[in-house]
Amino acid sequence: MATLAVDPATWGRLRDELSHRGTPDELAQRIIERTRAALPAEAGPQTAASLLHATIDEEVPSTDRVGDLNHRLLRGDEGRFFHDRPAWQRAVVLVSGSVMHFLIALVVLVAMYGLLPQPTGEVAPVVGQVVPDSPAQAAGLEAGDRLLAVDQVRSEDYEQLRQAIRARPDQPVALSVERDGQPVTITVVPELTEDPDTGESIGLIGMVPAEELERLGPVEALEAATVGPGGFVAIFTGSIDALVRVFSPEGIGSMLSQAAGDEERGVDGAISLVGAASLAGQSTNTGFAVLILLSLVASINIFIGIFNLVPLPPLDGGHLAVLGVERTVNIVRGWRGRPQDYTVDPRAVAAIAIPVIAVLGLVFVVLLYLDITDPIQLF
Repeated sequence: MATLAVDPATWGRLRDELSHRGTPDELAQRIIERTRAALPAEAGPQTAASLLHATIDEEVPSTDRVGDLNHRLLRGDEGRFFHDRPAWQRAVVLVSGSVMHFLIALVVLVAMYGLLPQPTGEVAPVVGQVVPDSPAQAAGLEAGDRLLAVDQVRSEDYEQLRQAIRARPDQPVALSVERDGQPVTITVVPELTEDPDTGESIGLIGMVPAEELERLGPVEALEAATVGPGGFVAIFTGSIDALVRVFSPEGIGSMLSQAAGDEERGVDGAISLVGAASLAGQSTNTGFAVLILLSLVASINIFIGIFNLVPLPPLDGGHLAVLGVERTVNIVRGWRGRPQDYTVDPRAVAAIAIPVIAVLGLVFVVLLYLDITDPIQLF
């Protein structure tokens, strides 16, 4: 506690210093009074400091823990900095950020699958989306309308109703729908289109059916959230693939080509947070939009967690790599009887970190530009 070896007359400042280091006011005052009472009249600063240390040891016994009140009063922050901690503690701190992102993603996925109705993979005879500038929009069909019949074809099977529409290109078709509990009849003229699979002429009205939904039980929800097609494991492996693909020389080159207008942007391309928010807002179905949003939140957290573990400075993975190098070298030095005090030169870390930051900045700016000027469209 060399910083407290001051002129014995400056008791007020000394008391303030004790309080600043976490000592309760009453205890600080008692330490000062005991020290002053025991201090010889002609004692110098060194004697005052030694007596103060002894008084603190009596009033605040040490627990032998770095950072307890005795340690803070006598040694300040010595041994409390990050680089002073054991290697395993530093590793835990570095990994904890990614672990927290993974936990957040898992909680979001469990909540999404457990609380919200999930698509079954089957479609219902209900209008989910109406394509802009389509015959369906022109006829007044709305999202949420339930299809009851197409002309004389009445069915609860969407596929039968769809085939009835496809069979009547350029012909007025009467759609019987249920809207807000009331029957409504809408006349629409399917647009003549060529089926890309068969080459035959078919009629399309420009609507996307809604998927059937069901609620999952707790066990089913947990299974879907972890190992299901859209669960944690699938997103985790997909994020690793996306990370390699996006930050490869080919991926960065593709982004630059898209920004220059030389290459079209695909729906599986990388996006920024702006693009993620745009995707969630593209659906007019509130429930589906919430599912997209929660899935994006989980995906972003998993991606950030993985990305943060990439062994390149200034990411946490880079610091873990430095820690691993230092630990390995010091173990070898210990075997050889040499001091285990090796540390990686910060200049070497900076030499790697600077170009990494430059690449990350470039990718961020390009993706932001693309999401503003050429956003990915799901519908």
